[in-house]
Amino acid sequence: MILETILIILLIILLLVVSHELGHFLVAKWFNVRVDEFGVGIPPRLFGKRYGETVYSINWLPIGGFVKIFGEEEDINESRSFTAQGFWVRSMIVVAGVAANVFVGFLIFSFLAWYGTPRFFVEVAGVAKDSPAELAGFRSGDLIIGFDERTGETLEVLAVESYIANHKDRDASFVVRRGGEQLIIHGVPRTNPPAGQGALGITIEPKEFGIIRVPWYRAPFEGIKSTFKFLWLIVYGLGFLLKELLTHGSAPGEVMGPVGIAQVAEQTFHVGLYYFLQLIGFLSLNLAVINILPIPALDGGRILFFVLEKIKGTPIPTHVSRFIHSFFMMLLIALLLWITLYDIARII
Repeated sequence: MILETILIILLIILLLVVSHELGHFLVAKWFNVRVDEFGVGIPPRLFGKRYGETVYSINWLPIGGFVKIFGEEEDINESRSFTAQGFWVRSMIVVAGVAANVFVGFLIFSFLAWYGTPRFFVEVAGVAKDSPAELAGFRSGDLIIGFDERTGETLEVLAVESYIANHKDRDASFVVRRGGEQLIIHGVPRTNPPAGQGALGITIEPKEFGIIRVPWYRAPFEGIKSTFKFLWLIVYGLGFLLKELLTHGSAPGEVMGPVGIAQVAEQTFHVGLYYFLQLIGFLSLNLAVINILPIPALDGGRILFFVLEKIKGTPIPTHVSRFIHSFFMMLLIALLLWITLYDIARII
């Protein structure tokens, strides 16, 4: 089981990091900037083959990949070096890694739309005695499929809970499937319910109810919608995390590091292909958002340096930028170790 989990997480890391580095590689090649090496895995090198001016290598440590662009780490004023390129070319090469991760997420979500998305509704698992739900006629096993005489292709537990919360002390209308029959049930959620009953008096849980598939020509549009939805959720989550850190001095309990992600990856791998691929797509978008943040050592931080150079009109000395990027990289590694220890403590 442990070996399987390790292999799964290594597979995910390779896919996400190599696709990120491939973005840098392809755009550098597009602008005729010299690329010295494109590597899968981290050195020491296991195997390498030169094609043209670039060495393509397979390396011993399967925890990512890298691309060596001529002049990226030092001032080399040659026409095909990274340093010699203008602001826009350097920026596009750097941001290409982020774009590649977004593209991977889009491809995965497009494929899943064609492959089939599980269709969920909300099942009534229990009805409290003398509650508004019982008086309205709810029964255990009822399937809530919509509100206010409108139904959809899928419905989440959170949507039902939100609807009930927004209809306290006023009429709430539920579309319910019971056996082969479709019913409209009206109830009035309470403001101050007895302990453990909830406003309406029902216990609900998600229930998978078939598969939604779209034709191949519609799949890209669904992929775009899912990509933007998840990007928004990630940005919102980062904003909430920052707010909690600034106002309370601590991160919320939902923060998850490599160990936690490995756990989730292993679980979703066994649940089914849809959920496993959805996780990979989400992680790819998450990597894109994290990388575009204007923090030194990240792609967004490098673009920030390009902007500062553009404003001041002269380049930032290489030894200064290298020191700042290295310092922040150590901080990021320390943060990653702290989150990993937090993950382990939570599991234990």
